Amino acid sequence: MADGRIAGFVGWVVQESERHGEIDILAVTPGHRRLGLGRALLEHAMDQIRATGAVEMISIGTGGDDFHAPARALYESFGFTPFPQLNYTRAI
Repeated sequence: MADGRIAGFVGWVVQESERHGEIDILAVTPGHRRLGLGRALLEHAMDQIRATGAVEMISIGTGGDDFHAPARALYESFGFTPFPQLNYTRAI
């Protein structure tokens, strides 16, 4: 929270049977970006996932466009390795 407003949030899931945790959403409001909030949220989520003791791997995804370049840089700074993935969409 900043000034009584939500400045960012993070969500994750733990799949104990697969020994896998996934950070499925991490977002910071435009006015609070580049202040370390994303880093703090990512650290918090990773700490909480690790604390379960049930995880061997954590994954996180983001877009490949220019807008998401700071997110990719953040994740890579934490040691996450990008894997190529293709998603196809078609209007009907």
